[in-house]
Amino acid sequence: MLKEALEQTNASEEKVKQYKLHGVNVNATSSEEKFVVDLFDSLASIPTGRKALQDMAKYDVQFKLESALGSAGGYFDPENNEIVMAKSLGMDFMEFALVHEARHLLQNNQGRNEAEAQNLDYGTRLMINRATEADAQCQAILACKEWEAQGHLAPLKRFEKHYPPMINAYNEKGSISDAFKGWYKDDRIASSYEFGYDIEPALNNLVSDGDDRPLVSLKPEEISKFCGGDRVDDFNGFMNSKEAKQIHLLTQASFAMYDAVNMACGGEHDKSIENAPLRELKDNTAAKMYCDKYLKETKEEFNSSTKEDNGEKIIYSSVDRMINAVEKIDTAAKEGKKSKVGEKELKNEKIFMYVATQMFNNNNFTEEMMQLPSIPKEVSAKLKSEFKDFTDNDPVSENLKTKMAKDISALTKSNNSTNMRTRTNQSSGR
Repeated sequence: MLKEALEQTNASEEKVKQYKLHGVNVNATSSEEKFVVDLFDSLASIPTGRKALQDMAKYDVQFKLESALGSAGGYFDPENNEIVMAKSLGMDFMEFALVHEARHLLQNNQGRNEAEAQNLDYGTRLMINRATEADAQCQAILACKEWEAQGHLAPLKRFEKHYPPMINAYNEKGSISDAFKGWYKDDRIASSYEFGYDIEPALNNLVSDGDDRPLVSLKPEEISKFCGGDRVDDFNGFMNSKEAKQIHLLTQASFAMYDAVNMACGGEHDKSIENAPLRELKDNTAAKMYCDKYLKETKEEFNSSTKEDNGEKIIYSSVDRMINAVEKIDTAAKEGKKSKVGEKELKNEKIFMYVATQMFNNNNFTEEMMQLPSIPKEVSAKLKSEFKDFTDNDPVSENLKTKMAKDISALTKSNNSTNMRTRTNQSSGR
């Protein structure tokens, strides 16, 4: 019976057809065709929409509709050169969302792809991720305003509902530059991108082989061409400001853990992580809310109890402790205080992560390895506990001892960024 039901379901599924619409490659079913025609015709009715369609045609992107996109409304996939939009989006949202994704397509072809092919330091990746998102949303605002001028108000009303800080910043002077900077004032959006672009990739890569290519640090003027920097007042100055660089402590700590792993794999220490200013939590309701939200989600997603491999359990048990340390520091910061206990625990977890990775890489689980002079006693004790079931009697080479002492010194000599908290403006409507 189940087999027959599945066969009937598969038989009833519509086939996706491929065709050209406004010069763009479209992949859609017959029942979706009218929706796509209406969508593309709407974009074709305004200058910014026509530019989006022209770019989609010029760069031969594939446009697709999908239903299983989770919370994502749509995305541009540079590897497959696809723009994929969620079927669940209403027309009013998809109109400006498609303009947004087409802008990402253009950014990719104006130099973003080449820039990100390098081993960029964290500070540069953060700058690019944020600036390209802010720029794409600015393009969406322009489209919404052009539709408004035609009497088509629905896209703007939907945009206003979801992104009040940006549209409020734009409306003050009608300035795209102000709208671009307004993106950074939205704790909800900035925090969600930190989680998806920074925290998740960093923690997922803790069991990777690292990247031993030289780190590359780019300046704002080097990314301006694919971030719409020409329409932002003092783009270079703003990109170097605290407001543009500030992150949550969880983000910084997650990348510091990855940095420790990468160093153990022969990579270069990324100093840009420790220099990132932290969001001020005291008297900042929005920052507190999203701080708590992503701490909770990170705990759930990366809990060591979900790991079956013993090596992964050890690595992610350190992540569990890192998250707890961050929670202690953030709890104190909400009251304008410090947590010396949390700060010490966080520093120790960076060292634990580094040493544990070296032990796995060198297949060396000796007490000598765990008790090197450069390793704090608390970390040595935790290593002995975690690696009690691993055995190996190879001695530690002098070269490795020297490297580990140097790397651990670099990891623990970082600026105390918990003193570098900065306040971002809050906005209503979240």
